[in-house]
Amino acid sequence: MLPIFHQALGAFLVVTGLVVLPLPIPFGLIMITVGCTLLAPYVPAVQRFVRRIRAKNPSINETLMRHRDRCPPIIRKTIDKTHPA
Repeated sequence: MLPIFHQALGAFLVVTGLVVLPLPIPFGLIMITVGCTLLAPYVPAVQRFVRRIRAKNPSINETLMRHRDRCPPIIRKTIDKTHPA
């Protein structure tokens, strides 16, 4: 039940974030980021997208790896799945 909720909420946040993206306050970027975070454990296309972002931005990758051990298991699993090896 929880994966279905995560996928529905993640999709809703990504779509809503795209709609709100043109506003001057960056709520759209925040919503897209959270939505991708919720979708990444379950959707291979989102995993590839996150992997590409992490490969292009080493500072983001280093930050995620540094904080990996403090995250809940589902987030740790997602960080491992999206590692740009």
